[in-house]
Amino acid sequence: MNFHCAAVFYNTRKTAVAPLAQEVRNYLAQNGLTVRVITSLDELANAPTDLLVSMGGDGTMLCCARAAAPLNIPIFGINCGTLGFLAACEKTDFKTSLQQVLDGNCALNERFMLQVRLLTSDEKTQDFLAFNDCVLRAAEPRSFLTEAAFNGTSIPSYFGDGVIVSTPTGSTAYSLAAGGPIIEPEVDVLLVTPICPHTLNQRPLILPGNATLTLTPTFKQETGRALASIDGQINLSLPPGAKLEITRGPVRAKLLCPKERGFFSILNRKLNWGNR
Repeated sequence: MNFHCAAVFYNTRKTAVAPLAQEVRNYLAQNGLTVRVITSLDELANAPTDLLVSMGGDGTMLCCARAAAPLNIPIFGINCGTLGFLAACEKTDFKTSLQQVLDGNCALNERFMLQVRLLTSDEKTQDFLAFNDCVLRAAEPRSFLTEAAFNGTSIPSYFGDGVIVSTPTGSTAYSLAAGGPIIEPEVDVLLVTPICPHTLNQRPLILPGNATLTLTPTFKQETGRALASIDGQINLSLPPGAKLEITRGPVRAKLLCPKERGFFSILNRKLNWGNR
């Protein structure tokens, strides 16, 4: 892979990252790239870009993935946050890792994304991309019923605090905390994890990646409302009678990563997976 035009995006809420973003910009420029520092991902489409450097935590990476995937721009993540599970390197060693990218000595991992379609009773639709997950929950803390359908056929409903539908990448996020399994990112599946189900016989469900899952929330009280949260960053209030249709997204996020920073080593280093 040869890169010519890069954009460096950083989380402006992390004020200490701004000087480091300039360092990254200067390093790339010294290596012959045309580089701009941006603070809004809307700027990505304003000029040719074949590399996006994300500087922040995992939340910043989620934003970058949703913005860059439709534009087919690969992302290199520098962890300037706490966990940095999705990042390609830590901020202390960005030069070594970036040089591997520029030398072509890195992996390009394509990640499954979700398309979340909100369908209202008046047949209006809105589509959203999700990199990690879509969470359906109540607007107020209460249990509710979620009717479900798999490829148009009804399946047993969920009753509890909500439902998480995640990508394999998102299996190590909220779904994992709710008792879901870890899924290797290249596996082509949807993961459905109930949140605090009010039964002992409901467990996480793995569906084929080409499945269509439809979720329809219902409440005993007429005032009950459901919320859909996309990657924990886009929050939608569902009007009465609305439902969610969740499928494999039409695009994939492309993540650049040094070859030695594989999925299982990150699981071990960041989440202590496999440690005794």
